[in-house]
Amino acid sequence: MKRKKTERKISSKNKIQSRTKITIKSLNQEKKLNILSKQIKLFQIDRREKNIASFEVEDGDLKKTKKLLLENKIEILSVEEHGIKKHLKKLILSWGLISSIVLVSIFYCLQYNLVWQIDVAGTEVLSQSEVSSFVEEQLSSRFKGKIDTKNIEIALKDKYERISAVSVAIVGQTLKINISEAYIPDEMLGNFKPICSQYDGIITKVNLVQGTLTVKVGDIVRKGDVLVEPYIIDTDGEKREVKPEASIEADVWIFGESSHSEFSRRIERTGEKKEFSEVSLFGLKIYSNVKNNTFEHFEYEEREENLTKNLILPLKVKHYTYYETTEIVENKTFSEVQEQKIEEARQNALIYLQESEIIKRETYTIQSAAGTTNVTYILTLSREIGG
Repeated sequence: MKRKKTERKISSKNKIQSRTKITIKSLNQEKKLNILSKQIKLFQIDRREKNIASFEVEDGDLKKTKKLLLENKIEILSVEEHGIKKHLKKLILSWGLISSIVLVSIFYCLQYNLVWQIDVAGTEVLSQSEVSSFVEEQLSSRFKGKIDTKNIEIALKDKYERISAVSVAIVGQTLKINISEAYIPDEMLGNFKPICSQYDGIITKVNLVQGTLTVKVGDIVRKGDVLVEPYIIDTDGEKREVKPEASIEADVWIFGESSHSEFSRRIERTGEKKEFSEVSLFGLKIYSNVKNNTFEHFEYEEREENLTKNLILPLKVKHYTYYETTEIVENKTFSEVQEQKIEEARQNALIYLQESEIIKRETYTIQSAAGTTNVTYILTLSREIGG
């Protein structure tokens, strides 16, 4: 009975004392433990097996003990803290974890009361970014409790006439703004632009809906000339802005050109070519079959692509192509190619013909100077010119 009480006392004392338990592996345990005990005070010595033993040392002797174990070539299997130091560490770690959880919870609660973004929906004419920036200016604070959604609604209606209805609400951490835009007639918007001619031509037909005409049938107009001004003079003699509307047609001219030189040079490919390639990895060349180009005259093309799509390594292959060229010299008079050049000029003019348009007249002019002859083909057609 006395032995058991002593064991309990030792156990309780160990819990209070700060010691470290060391488990070692070594032959001749008794001899080596005796060597250690002469320099360090050992506690709770336990020889578990023939070559494995454990003991406890004061924390202040731990460093010295490890050094002696290494010097005597004794293998350390484990090092475990016991006593008050171990319990203090557990307590500190526990409090650290609890503190972290508390801090994170406080931070989450604080940030949850903030509005982080503004979402604008329902706009067609108004700019979402412009509305968002305006609302940002109205916010004195990002805290939900300090955001007055009704005042923001009133401010938006006062700022933008086009808003017929608006609702502002805080959803989560987003300020949601839903806008309904009102239809505003063009007459109320003002700032109308005049109708201007898109082409050169002669006016052939005028049908005015509203606005003030500046041209009449038979007038010659240039591209950009004003056809209808955006206002009218009312019965009181006052000038009133309106959106100009009119249908104005004119005979317009479309041009196409071609040219011919009696002495001409041009470069053509002969059909012969040489192709080379090289493979690289991370910019480092790992394969190449590039050789010297033997063409005297040539055109050169280069392109790079991935060697394979599914390969993990970024292998690149670069292709080099040399096309042999030759110079063609021709001496032809214009009379030899006249019909060809006239048709070429005509086709160049037809490119600008719109669908379902009817050509009213076709003509061309030929001018020669310094061995070069220019052909200008002219198409006359009726077209709506107001834009």
